[in-house]
Amino acid sequence: MMEAETPRAAERKASAPAGPPGRLRGLYRQEAEAWRRHYRKHFKTAARALGAGFAIGFAYFLLRPDREAKALGIVVRALKDIPLEASPAVLALTLLYHNARASAIAVTAGWVPFLFLPILDPLLNGAVLGLLASISKHQGLNVPLLFLTQILPHGVFELAAVLYATSLGLYLSAETGKRALAARRRRKERRKGVVSAAPGLSDFLETYPDRKADEPESLAWNVVRSFLLVVLPLLALAAFVEGFITPNLG
Repeated sequence: MMEAETPRAAERKASAPAGPPGRLRGLYRQEAEAWRRHYRKHFKTAARALGAGFAIGFAYFLLRPDREAKALGIVVRALKDIPLEASPAVLALTLLYHNARASAIAVTAGWVPFLFLPILDPLLNGAVLGLLASISKHQGLNVPLLFLTQILPHGVFELAAVLYATSLGLYLSAETGKRALAARRRRKERRKGVVSAAPGLSDFLETYPDRKADEPESLAWNVVRSFLLVVLPLLALAAFVEGFITPNLG
């Protein structure tokens, strides 16, 4: 006969470290907080850049159809390592690698402070979509239907990943810029011999919660966590849909 669980045993069980699922939930809770505090505003900026890129690309090539062939050739050369005739599995894996590499480059560009270079990624993606829409229009194709069947199914996940990766890069650029300015200001103060008065114990205790909340976070940890938890899964979904589903919708 099994003995009833004692209160002390139940307490030990409740306080035992959570397994991997619990740790994963904790990571996603951190990600949700980072989204609210840091990424959401940059995501909106990236979405506007994507829309602007599409509008500019579509309008430009609609008015200058003589430039379409050259621009399309550049796009094709950039995608030449993607085996479109390969099996769905090989195509999906190649797409995942290609898109993950592009997103990683966009995020890494955010380490350059002040310049906000990652914004170029959604601008270029939008311009390519505008180019494809213009070409389809000039060929007399049904552009909305083409986008609905050939781009939207995987594009929902892929573009979301592009925008999220861009928001990570913009966050990096903004934060590295702020910290560079703060470090420069501290160096100037040291050169001038500016020394702030040491706070008393009461001041230390009263301001501790606010100062703790303002402590700089690990930029690298935030970005790596976000890339692994959000960007890569979205790109994996996009690659699966584009490799296995999109070809059958034409």
